[in-house]
Amino acid sequence: MRIRTKAALAAASVAASMLTCSATAAPASATAGPAASAQSQAGALDVVRGKTRCFTYSYGDDGIRSVTVYFHNRCKHSRGIKVRVAQAVDDCVWVRGGDYDRKKFKGPHPTVQTVKEVGHCG
Repeated sequence: MRIRTKAALAAASVAASMLTCSATAAPASATAGPAASAQSQAGALDVVRGKTRCFTYSYGDDGIRSVTVYFHNRCKHSRGIKVRVAQAVDDCVWVRGGDYDRKKFKGPHPTVQTVKEVGHCG
């Protein structure tokens, strides 16, 4: 629930800042429109979202040195989630029912390959 709230707050903050910037600097943005919009979008991450039987998960797809996978166990019983990442060490995390957590993977340009729900870790 906190992840969803943080994402909504961040989206509202970005929308508010874009609204105030466009309202105060309308003439300047008309001269440098494409270059300014390309710079603001270059820093944005593509978010990948998915779900399995018991888990919902998300992660940024454009990590340079690390990628963080956020996950939430929607079932009442404990389950494991196994994340396979290219250029980093794979990991399996055991999550209690109804709980959520995150796991950070470090490496040169780590890329999430698979996210699977498992019955046991180890």
